[in-house]
Amino acid sequence: MTAAVDLTQPHDGCIRCGRPTPLGVALCESDNPAHIKGPSPTQVHGTILLGVIGGFVALLLLLRLASTGVGPFPSTLSGVATRADGGLTVVVAVTNNGTRPSGASCRLTATGVPDFHDYVFFTEQIPAGETRSFSQTVPPLPSGQVLLAGTALGVRCN
Repeated sequence: MTAAVDLTQPHDGCIRCGRPTPLGVALCESDNPAHIKGPSPTQVHGTILLGVIGGFVALLLLLRLASTGVGPFPSTLSGVATRADGGLTVVVAVTNNGTRPSGASCRLTATGVPDFHDYVFFTEQIPAGETRSFSQTVPPLPSGQVLLAGTALGVRCN
């Protein structure tokens, strides 16, 4: 039997019933009559670390299963026309070389090199092994610069 806890001094409380316990003791005498020690901080942190690592592994496996058979998406720029407001209308042909139907994320670049000004759009689902054409309206650049149809545009779809 443990000694009574002096309530005028710092103390803890039983995590099950709330009775006062000495500092560092999680369970009172009635809830832990055999005085079994709790896990050490190293054990607790090790268990948490294993859980986090296991969660990441499970997430990676789920992502791998979800993305199997998707893409690649070879793409070509089929047509370009300048609009009156300085934007462009482009026609992009995208092929799904994967084994499952999927949509593609396409990026139009004015210089052929990826940039933060690039226009990004998503296609509708493309059946496996098929090619579809998509017409997109590209707004004018924020600087007001007019994109001409002859500009070296590039397209890449993932």
